[in-house]
Amino acid sequence: MQLAELKPGMSGVVTSVSGSGRISSRLMELGMVPGAIVDVLRKAPFGDPVQYRVRGALISMRAAEAACVTVSALAGVASATSLVAGSSLVAG
Repeated sequence: MQLAELKPGMSGVVTSVSGSGRISSRLMELGMVPGAIVDVLRKAPFGDPVQYRVRGALISMRAAEAACVTVSALAGVASATSLVAGSSLVAG
């Protein structure tokens, strides 16, 4: 599934990044690397761009760029970041 297909409130794990060398390199520099958890935060009023949280950073991307990122959706999880934050509170 492409990152662009996730809806606000959903999360996924990056499985791969494709596209031209320049685009894929820039996406990976921004934290879109395999294994990274991505939260979809919100869409602009006309649907593009979309704001994501990856590795603690907020990133806005257009659908064409998000289509270069392949993810596995995290089923039944409203926000992966809240899960991580919740687990650190329990452990501490």
